[in-house]
Amino acid sequence: MEDERVLIVACFLSLFLLVLGQDDIRQPPRISKPATPRQEFFLPNNANNDIFLNCSATGRPLPSYDWYYNAMPIQPQLGDITVDHTTGALTIRKPTTAIQGYFSCRARTTFPNGVSALSISHSVEVRAARLDNWQNKEPGEQIAAKEGEYVSIRCDDNRPQSIGPSLFKWFKNVDVEFQEVLDDERIFIDNTGTLHFTYAQTHDTQPGYACAVTNVLVGNIQTGRRHQLTVSAVSSVPEARPILQFSTETNGQAALTFKANDRGRLECVFSGYVNVPGDETPSVAWFDNANNPIVSGRGRYTIENSGRVLLIDSLREADDKLYTCQGSNTLGSTRATMQLNVTAAPIWVEPLQSTTVPQGQDAVFHCQARSAVGEVPPDPPRWRRNGISMNSGYDPNKYEFSEGRRVLTVKATRKNADIACFQCYVGNSVGDSYGEGCLNVILPIQIITRPAAKQSIDKKGDIVDLTVVATSDNLYPLAYTWYFNNVTYDSLHAPPHVIYDVNTNLAYINTSDLTDQQMRDIRGVYRRQVYHEFETVFVDMEVDLLDDPLVVAASAGTFDFWIVGLVLGLLLLLLVLLIVLFIVVRRKRQEGHYPVDKNETKAGLDPKTEMENSGFDALTRAPYDYPENSRSRTALDIDDLPREMEGDNESFGSSEYGDEASAFNEDGSFIGVYSSPERKPPVENNVHPTGESVV
Repeated sequence: MEDERVLIVACFLSLFLLVLGQDDIRQPPRISKPATPRQEFFLPNNANNDIFLNCSATGRPLPSYDWYYNAMPIQPQLGDITVDHTTGALTIRKPTTAIQGYFSCRARTTFPNGVSALSISHSVEVRAARLDNWQNKEPGEQIAAKEGEYVSIRCDDNRPQSIGPSLFKWFKNVDVEFQEVLDDERIFIDNTGTLHFTYAQTHDTQPGYACAVTNVLVGNIQTGRRHQLTVSAVSSVPEARPILQFSTETNGQAALTFKANDRGRLECVFSGYVNVPGDETPSVAWFDNANNPIVSGRGRYTIENSGRVLLIDSLREADDKLYTCQGSNTLGSTRATMQLNVTAAPIWVEPLQSTTVPQGQDAVFHCQARSAVGEVPPDPPRWRRNGISMNSGYDPNKYEFSEGRRVLTVKATRKNADIACFQCYVGNSVGDSYGEGCLNVILPIQIITRPAAKQSIDKKGDIVDLTVVATSDNLYPLAYTWYFNNVTYDSLHAPPHVIYDVNTNLAYINTSDLTDQQMRDIRGVYRRQVYHEFETVFVDMEVDLLDDPLVVAASAGTFDFWIVGLVLGLLLLLLVLLIVLFIVVRRKRQEGHYPVDKNETKAGLDPKTEMENSGFDALTRAPYDYPENSRSRTALDIDDLPREMEGDNESFGSSEYGDEASAFNEDGSFIGVYSSPERKPPVENNVHPTGESVV
C-alpha cells in the first residue's frame, strides 16, 4: 500500500511539472483569406462604392494584421484608407483611380521572446471600372445580299476600352428607335463582336446596324458606326449544305490560347439552309480529339447558342488538345478542327507547404514548379523569409539551398529563433506563381516519469511500476499506447492485471491477489508508445520472477529465433544424409567389377609392360583354311604347359592343402602368374607360339 501511495504522489508531481512547462505555446501565422489571387472593381468617386477587403489568419499568440500596396506600406496620400490591425479589415472610402494596384495582407505573430513570424497573402488587384467613348464614328458599310445567303457584319476595330466585365451587343434602327438584335437559331454574335446571319431574310433589311460594347459595372453602353443591310427577295430560296464561315481557329491563334483555371470558349458558325420547318439551319455537334461526342452538362462542358459555342470550365493541361465542330443538315455535313492551347503561370510540381519539426531536427521546404507542356521552363525560385529577400545576406550554415534553389533546408532548428514563414515566387512568360510555407518548431517529447527498465518480482505483494509520463508542446496533445505479448492496447485499455488511470497515466501491477499462474502471465516486456503527429517515443519495461524460470514473452516487434535454429538443423541433417548416400552408391558400383589393373599396380607390377612383353595383345585368329580335325602347328598341346601348372595345388591356397605356395594371391586373384620369368612358353622348331621366328 505504501508503494502505491509513492507512485500516486510521483505521478501528480509529474503532471504538475508537465502543465508548468506548457505555458509557452507558439504557432506561426497562417492566412486563410484571401486564399487565391482575385480582382476587385470599383466605380471612382462613388460615395456608395467603398472597398472592403478582409484578411483572416490563425496563430499562437493571435496575429496582428497590416496591408501593403504594391509590396510597400500604405501611404496616407493614397486616400481615405483604414486598417484594423486586430481583425485584418481594410476599408477604402471613396476610392479614386490613384489607388489602383495590388493589395496584400500581412499577418504577424510575435512570441514572448520578441521573435516573430510573418505570413503574406495572395494579392488582390483593385481596378476602377470604366468604359471609354467610341472614337472616329465614320459612316458604316453598305451590305447587300440575297435571301438565303450567309451575311456577317464585323464590329468596328476602334472599339472603346472597357475595364471590368464587358459584353458585345448589336442594335438595329427600327422606326427611329434602336432595338437589340438577339441570338437565335439563325443569328449569332461571336466573341470578337461579329454579327452572323446563317441565312438572310428580307426582313433583315435595316438602315442601321450598330455594334455596341457594354460594361456591366458601369452600366453604360457605347455604340459604334451604323451599317446598312439590304436583303433582296428571290422567287425560291435555294437549299445549301453546311459551310464553315467562322471558327475560333480561323479567327487567329491568339483566340485559342487560354490560361489554366479560366473558362475556355470555342465557337463555330455554319451557313446553310434546307426547306424543312424547324430545321432550316444546320445542327452543330462537338467532338474531342478521340472523336467522342461532347455532351453538354457532362463534366466541365457546356454547349450554348444553338450548339455554336463550347465552354470548358476550369481549364487544365489535359484540355490542351484538338476539338472538332460539325455542322449538318439533310444535304450533308462539314467539319472544322481547332487546337486549344492552355497556357499557364508556373504549375506546381511540389508546392511550398508548412511543416512542424521537434527542436534539433532539420526542416526541408520544396518549391518546385514547371511550365505548361511545350513552353519555356520557369525561372529559378525567389525566396523570402518573413517577407525579407533571401537572395543574399542569409547565414549559409543555417539555410542551405539545393537543386537549383528549389529546395531549402533549415539546419538544427531551435524553437526560440527559427519559427518563421517562407515565401517562394516562381515566374515565366505568363506570370508568377506564389507559395508560402511556415516552420513551427516544438519541444521534443520528454519522458519525465520512467520506470526501471527491468523489474524482478521477489514475492507476492510486490508492486510493478509501469507509469510513464511525458511532456511536449500542448499544441499537440500526447497519445499513449500499450504493447504486450504481441497485442496492442489503445489509449483507454491496458494489458491484463495492469491498474491504469488514463487521466494521470498512473500504471502498476499489484501482485498481492495474483495466482501463481497469473504471476507467470505478467512476465514479459511492456512497451509504451508516446506520440503525437510529429514525433514518437518508445519506453520498454521488462518484468520477470526471481523464483521461477524466466520465459520472457515477446514484445511487439520481437522475432522467434528458435525457428532459425530449427531450419539450420534440418539443413545440416539433410547434408549428412546426402554424403552417406553418395558413399554407399559409390561402393556398390565398385563391387560390380574386379579392378585387375588397379590391384596389379598396388602389387608393384606394370600391367601395360607385361602385356607388351607377353605378346598377348598381338595374338590374332588363325586363318580358317585347314580341316576341323587338323591341328595347327603353332597350337599348344597340354604337354606344352609348364610342369608347375599341372598340379591341382595350383588352384588352392596353402592354408588348406599343404605348405606349397599357391598360384593365387590373398584376394583370390592370379596376378603375376603369367608374368613370372620362370614360366616361358615352349619353343618348337625355333618358332614362338605367336608365329614369330626365335633366334
